[in-house]
Amino acid sequence: MKLRKARIVVESIDNLSERWTKAMQGKAKPRKDEELISVASWEVLAKVLSPPRLQILTAIPQIKPRSIAHLARELKKDFKNVYSDVRFLADLGLIELREEGVRKTLVPIARFSGIELPLAA
Repeated sequence: MKLRKARIVVESIDNLSERWTKAMQGKAKPRKDEELISVASWEVLAKVLSPPRLQILTAIPQIKPRSIAHLARELKKDFKNVYSDVRFLADLGLIELREEGVRKTLVPIARFSGIELPLAA
């Protein structure tokens, strides 16, 4: 699977609504090599991409963990915190959680090769 880029933009609800309207009318086409993620403010972005979450995002492609517990051990972090952040990142769509094995162990998988953050949308 070829990894795409995630492009995160900070935009107002009005801009997001306008972009959605154009997309629904077929006037705006998404780029095939990236996925666009929109957040409402820089404060929200800071919470989404906190230092521990950025560490997890960069570690997953390097470590290729067999489970969330394996990732926590490799990062030398508390399992509960890593689990919470991994679930949050998966809910946002920045990583994928795949069930593997008889015990249905959740394996974190990178969805993107990089994150682009334009300072002006």
